[in-house]
Amino acid sequence: MFVENAFTMRRTEVAMSIIRTLLAVAALLGGCAAASAQTKVLIYSDQSAGSLMMSSANRHSEIMSGSDVTFTTDAEQMPALIDGDNWGQILIFARWTAEEPAYVQNLRQFACRKPRAMVLMQLWHDDGRTISPRVCVSASVAWVMWTNNFTLVTYSDATDKGPGERDGKRSFEDQVWPTWEYIIPRRPVGIILLPPEAVEQRETFDLHDWMVSLTECKSGCVRTSSKDEQGCAEYRSQDLANCAALHAGDPEKLAACTAKYEEHYQNCLRLAIDRYRDCIALCSSTPQAEQTVGGGVTK
Repeated sequence: MFVENAFTMRRTEVAMSIIRTLLAVAALLGGCAAASAQTKVLIYSDQSAGSLMMSSANRHSEIMSGSDVTFTTDAEQMPALIDGDNWGQILIFARWTAEEPAYVQNLRQFACRKPRAMVLMQLWHDDGRTISPRVCVSASVAWVMWTNNFTLVTYSDATDKGPGERDGKRSFEDQVWPTWEYIIPRRPVGIILLPPEAVEQRETFDLHDWMVSLTECKSGCVRTSSKDEQGCAEYRSQDLANCAALHAGDPEKLAACTAKYEEHYQNCLRLAIDRYRDCIALCSSTPQAEQTVGGGVTK
């Protein structure tokens, strides 16, 4: 009973752990609506603290939908990429700056050439804070959509102090780079402590793949433990069959043999539990930004 309860607790613990990680990954995938299959999609990310999550989410969402995705983290390549193909969508994930990046002019020209195509930009605001490269943050965001010679800007998670009831929405003719006039951004909040490779290899770091790897590690522990448990059961079955064959005419010896191998079986299960617990301990959990000073966000 003790061993059965231990394994029940183990499975519950693993299930909850995997669910939590999968929910985090599912949240990542809750980005922009995916383009139709075979749509050519260009995605740019500056890999900044407020862009990692949404750029990774949308990149994988588009790939899963069957879109033909080109992903870049190189701002200097953007003008040539924008002008070099017949894109159905261009998605930009970056920290907002008062001055337009150089590639924005190419975006305008693209939007003029293809008014029905969509340019969507997620521009997060750092509120003038210093943010550690080790954290991923949630922050106020200007969502900017250019389509049909029209601009729609929606400010999310921010306070709109503009005249009238504007609710963080602005619309303009032509293609407009957003300002934050009358919009008060909030202080960014660190939500995930990133691994060292996110700093060392920023251009190629993929938050989605990293989070999935955390789930895979724990899933591997479950698979290994299940094999160990199955092996214990197979040995027990053979051992008890041997006892029956050897001591069929002697109930006392049969009982002693059976008790001996039942004890071996219980020890085998306990060993499997210990190995599982060590395996889980060696797996990385999703580190929290609170482990850094100020949650990774300072003045």
